[in-house]
Amino acid sequence: MLLKKAPYLLLIGLFVLMSGCASKYGDVIAVNKEFVEAMEEYISATGEADSGKDIANAINTYAAKIEKLAPELKQAVHKYPELKDDTKVPEELKDLQDQMEGLEEKMKKSFMNMMKYMMDPEVQAAQQNLQKAMMEMSK
Repeated sequence: MLLKKAPYLLLIGLFVLMSGCASKYGDVIAVNKEFVEAMEEYISATGEADSGKDIANAINTYAAKIEKLAPELKQAVHKYPELKDDTKVPEELKDLQDQMEGLEEKMKKSFMNMMKYMMDPEVQAAQQNLQKAMMEMSK
């Protein structure tokens, strides 16, 4: 289920990443940095986990960070709707798009590791927590 949502998560991440780098989008730099840090930590933790408990802890930690950032991320989405279209990335944001694509490759590898533990009840509960946190951004 989380794998099906991965492109959506990456799109949100790309949007947030892109929105914080140009002067026009300077007011979202802080939330952008926090979001990217949270995503990098999540990818690293899930990629290196060797048990369902470790995966669940990584997912719950990420969900808590997303829940905290959701109001700011939501505000950015409403303030800069033009950045939702990833086919029209402003030139000054192209480098960030490349950076996000690098995270996408790392995320694919971490998902492969997570697949081993998907039937673990703790992992399933953690995924529900993450899904709930992600939904807060789209309300």
